[in-house]
Formats: sequence, structure tokens, C-alpha cells
Amino acid sequence: MISLQNTRLIGHRGARSEAPENTLFGFQHAHNLQARGLSGVEFDVQLTADGHLVVFHDETLQRLCGLQSRIDQLSLTEIQRHLQSGHQIITLDTLAQALPLSFKNLYASKWSASKLISELQKRARNRLYGLPHLAPLFPAPSDVDSQAHALTRFTHIELEVKTHSRTDYHKLIDALTRYLVDSPLASLPIVLTSFDTQLLTKLQSNKLLTTIPRGLLVRTAKLLDSAPNTALQLGCSQLGVYYPLLTKSVIKNCHRYSLSMSAWTVNDIKEIKQLVKWQVDFIITDIPTQIL
Repeated sequence: MISLQNTRLIGHRGARSEAPENTLFGFQHAHNLQARGLSGVEFDVQLTADGHLVVFHDETLQRLCGLQSRIDQLSLTEIQRHLQSGHQIITLDTLAQALPLSFKNLYASKWSASKLISELQKRARNRLYGLPHLAPLFPAPSDVDSQAHALTRFTHIELEVKTHSRTDYHKLIDALTRYLVDSPLASLPIVLTSFDTQLLTKLQSNKLLTTIPRGLLVRTAKLLDSAPNTALQLGCSQLGVYYPLLTKSVIKNCHRYSLSMSAWTVNDIKEIKQLVKWQVDFIITDIPTQIL
């Protein structure tokens, strides 16, 4: 067990060395570690040919499903014909529909606030006078619901939006708006992260999506020096940096600009201890159980 002090530990793609990556099962596994100190998860989404956002890291199905087909060339139906280590490939919509509605989002459900209060009062009277029980107000949670609810307990969720040279940004922005605005997902502590400055620019200028916190991802030393200024210009609140590039002075400089720092993907205990000592804000790892 490592003393994390003020650093928060984040499970990479759920906890990819301990459970199938980017799956509901993996998120539930990560949730089970919350009591031990896991603060959240990181996961990836990318656009299908028919405009859905699947929770999947690779551009193709080769590594996880044994097929060379590209995600952006397949419909959701075609993708979900295949299992990932025995688990269904899910969408952001899967998560949104399975999460409980907050009172803030009740207007979008069949229950208005006034109708909900009326129904609760009716049920209270029935209990008082011993009248027969009514049907449950909301359906009992399914396994999918229970696993998706795990996300509601986290204090930090990094949602990396994958892009490539073929990305249709208009379709991508539409999908992100559909899934993240006026949705149960809107109540989650999500930071949208990307290496793609073009996407981050579009998110910044979008009236509906600009309120969702954003993070710039950096994987090369060449881009690191200018990354804080770039992040600020893009309205980002966070930098996510490939951890071998990090030094104490780099982290301190980011904090000087009020940018939080996320280090990815760190599976070496010695390196984790060093990053904690340097006061990095978030450490993304495949092996949270070994650290906690």
C-alpha cells in the first residue's frame, strides 16, 4: 500500500490489468476499490459509422476481438456482434440509460417533479392505512444498471475522446452533445480529454459542451514545453502527460497556471511514489489493487 497523500489514483480503462478494459465489469471492479482509495476511472470513446460512441480504445477490433475491421467503418450492430473477452462492447448510451436519474434530470423522464411528489404521497398513505402495495416506482436495477451505477461513486472520470485522420467532427460533436447534455451522464465528474487540439477547439466553442471540463493530452517532449499555454488557450483545466516526461518543475509550472496534472499510465511502484512526492494531481494506472 502506498501513501497517496493528496494525489488521486485513477483506474486506466477501468483497471485493465485486473479486469477486461472499458467494460461494465471493469468499472464495477474499479468501484469495489473505492473504499480502499481509488478515486475514479479513465476510459475511451470513439465514433461508429452510424454515429454512436462506443467505449473502446483501439481503432480496430484486432487486438480484443480478432478482427481487422475499423470501428469507424462499422455500425454499432456490427460491432456488438463481437464480444471483448466475453463482454459486450458498450456505448455511452448504455451508461446513460443505466444510470439513475437525478432530480435535476427528472423532467426528461416520465416523472415530473410534481408527479413524483404526488406519487410518493400516495404510497405513503397506502402504507399508513395498510392498503395493497403499488408496483415499484422505478424498476429494480438490472446487472447492467448496478454495474453502471459504479460510475456515480467516483470523484473523477477522465473520458478520452479518440479521433483520427478520418474523423467527422460534426458527427462527433453531435454525438457528444446527445450523450452528455441533458443526460444522467451530465451529473458525473467527467473531464473530456484528447490529444486533438482541433477537437478541443470545437468543444470550447460549442455552447452546450463548453461547460464540461476539458484536458489536453501530451505524449511527446516536443509538445510539452508549450502545453500549458496551449491548454489555457483551449480553455482546458487539466494536462494529461505521458509520465516519463514529467519532472517536479513541469508539475510545479502547471500548478502555477492553475492546471491540474494527470500522469499516464504508471505501473511502476517506484515511479508512483516519486510522482506523489512531486505532488502530481492524478495518477492513471492499470494496477490499482497493487497500489492500494
